[in-house]
Amino acid sequence: MDVETVERLQKMFGDRATTDLFERSFYQRDLAPVPDFLVKPLAVTLPDIVLRPRSTEEVAAIVSLAAAHNVPVTTRAGGSTVYFNTVCTRGGIILDSNGLDSLVTVDSVNNTVRAGAGMTWWKLAQVLERSRLALCSYPSSAQSATVGGWLAMMGYGLGSLPYGPLIEQVIAAQVVLPDGSIRELTKTSQPPVDCLAASEGTLGVITEVELKVRPQPESQWHGLAAFRDAVDMQAFIEEAAALANKPFNLHFSDPGCNALRHRLGLGSEQAANVYTVAFDTDGTQKETEAACQAYHRCRQKTDGEDLAGEGEAEWQHRFFSLVLKREGPSLLGVEIWLPVTGLAEYLESVAGLEKTKSLGLKSYGHIVTPSHAMVMTMFNADERDTVGYLQGLAFVKKLHDIGARYGGSPYGIGLWNTPYLARCYSQAALQELKEQKTLLDPRGIMNPGKRYEAPLLLKPALFSVGMDLLAATTLVYRGRGGRNQL
Repeated sequence: MDVETVERLQKMFGDRATTDLFERSFYQRDLAPVPDFLVKPLAVTLPDIVLRPRSTEEVAAIVSLAAAHNVPVTTRAGGSTVYFNTVCTRGGIILDSNGLDSLVTVDSVNNTVRAGAGMTWWKLAQVLERSRLALCSYPSSAQSATVGGWLAMMGYGLGSLPYGPLIEQVIAAQVVLPDGSIRELTKTSQPPVDCLAASEGTLGVITEVELKVRPQPESQWHGLAAFRDAVDMQAFIEEAAALANKPFNLHFSDPGCNALRHRLGLGSEQAANVYTVAFDTDGTQKETEAACQAYHRCRQKTDGEDLAGEGEAEWQHRFFSLVLKREGPSLLGVEIWLPVTGLAEYLESVAGLEKTKSLGLKSYGHIVTPSHAMVMTMFNADERDTVGYLQGLAFVKKLHDIGARYGGSPYGIGLWNTPYLARCYSQAALQELKEQKTLLDPRGIMNPGKRYEAPLLLKPALFSVGMDLLAATTLVYRGRGGRNQL
């Protein structure tokens, strides 16, 4: 950015603009612990300036100025992903949208809410509770993830099984398009609001979202079932996901995950070496009683054991999955969109890789549609161990390959999953996305370098050969040593 543009933005935003190197450095990464030697050949992650707008009009002023000077704009709120979705790749402006966190309206008659895109799902849930309303769905990262940020991702999480993805609950969204214009997008507008789902900040800046919500349920019930193998667990999941009155949440964990939870004092010894499925339901008292009976029928049909009394504790821990990081300096892993029919085979293949490589693999996830799960498989990592970290990345590819074997694809793309674009989209679908991007953002200023095409070093052919060679070498990976750090 030229000095004149920087100074103009500083004058416009005062202490809500910063060029301080120390402050800007915090925006150079997200939850992914990626060493500089891997990032620097691919991206310029240090923004020239960070701006913190508080209104749609201020966002429009930023984007209009950026468009006039061809300055990249990357929107960032919670930064709770691991794919560099919200990390700039070409410098420019970081638009910190956390200040767009006001509540606009709550309509208790029509069960709708309109909120600023920077409001967290946790805060929105608390606001709705005062009006005896509840969210239809929310992410497991609700305490930090924002309304606009989750819409810009794929929007699947807790509550998606009965209520669908977030975009099905969105009535309208206010967005600043790449030319600086302010638009209200709906299901029938051009472009439609649906184009924002999974756009990852590449089509504009979401500033407000209007959502369907629901009356606050009068009752809840939480069960936890244990299974001796992944096949029985999958059978239970298929039975539960097919129920007419679907549970609000189905969350599963493998023995590796449950054993670690036990070591951390978060799970029982009884659950430590088995597969488990949390069955969470809400509604009227009559509905939750019926759901409880349905849970037991599904469990008995699939040879599951009821871990009486543990379901409530599992529910209370629903926002703390990444507590697993306590075992080591950090984590590497994958988040995969996987057909439920391939879940058992995927978990068994992961267990086979664990027996061979002893990485300390652990898997958990949510059933988000009757046919699909979001699966997370992780292992310890230490970005200070250069060679070991590189080899850890090779095993991340192995996990993606296992997922693809059973019909899976990455959940979210950003920068780091661009080598797998062909697994996420058909060639025709990807071309359509690129044309939409070109139409709305002809200058390519909105979150450039993400989602649509892999950079040279991440091109599939080069990336695959390199990662496969690394994975085939003698194991030097030391990230798994975290168990001694408890």
